[in-house]
Amino acid sequence: MEPQLRKVLVVGCTQGVGLQVTKRLLGNPEVYEVYALVRNREKATKVLGDEAAKVNIIDGDITKEETLQPACQGMDAVVCTVGASSGWRVPGLSESTPKHIDFLGVKKLSEAAASAMVPKFVLVSSLGVTRPWFVVSILLNAFMGRVLVWKLKGEKALRGAYKKSKNIDYYIVRPGGLTNKEGGKHGLIVDQGDKGSGMITRQDVATVAIACVDGACTPNSTFEIWNSKVEGTPDLSSLSNLLPDKM
Repeated sequence: MEPQLRKVLVVGCTQGVGLQVTKRLLGNPEVYEVYALVRNREKATKVLGDEAAKVNIIDGDITKEETLQPACQGMDAVVCTVGASSGWRVPGLSESTPKHIDFLGVKKLSEAAASAMVPKFVLVSSLGVTRPWFVVSILLNAFMGRVLVWKLKGEKALRGAYKKSKNIDYYIVRPGGLTNKEGGKHGLIVDQGDKGSGMITRQDVATVAIACVDGACTPNSTFEIWNSKVEGTPDLSSLSNLLPDKM
C-alpha cells in the first residue's frame, strides 16, 4: 500500500514565504498534497504558473469566517504566512489592514483549524513582536499600522484556539528581516525569548515551516530564526530542542 499523502493548506501562497512554502511542497509530490486558500483565483494561477495545475485551489478569504471551516476540513496541516499589504487605513473602510489580516484573520483561521482538528498549524509571524521599543519594531509599527502589535495578538489567538483540544499542535515561527536571496547557503540561528535580531532568506523560512509540518519541531513552541554568517546548509537539528510555550 502506498503511503498516504499529507494534505497541507497554505494560506498566503501567492507571495513571499507562502509562495516559497508552496514551491517546496510541490517539489515533493510523493509526500504532500498541496492546497491553497486564495481570494483571487486568477492571480494565484498566474503567480504559480505551470505549477498551478498541481495545486488544489480553494476560493476563500482569511477575513471571511464562513470560508475557513470548509477549507480546513480534512487537512493534516495549515501553514499561514499572511501579512497585511497595507498599513494605516481609515477604520471600517478596508479589511487589508494588519488588524484584519494579522490578528482577526489569523484568529478566525486558527479557530476554524482547531474546530476541524487539524493536527498541525504553522504560523509565520515576526521577530520583535514583544519588543515595542526595538528600533525595527518602532519603524514597522509607525509606518505599517502597528503591524507587530497585531501579529502578537494573532499569536495569542492561535495559542488560545489550539490549547482547547488535545492531539493538535501549533508552531509559531518568528523570522528576522526577510530577503529574496537564495536559501540553503548560510547557517541557521534558532532562539527563543525574542532577544536577538538578524536577516533570513524567505526560502530558509519556508524550509523551517515545512520542518514543523514534518514533525521536526517541538510542538506548541514559539521561536525566532535568522541566518548566521557562516556559510553552509542550515542545520535544523536544534528545532527539536525547543522549549514548549508555558500555557
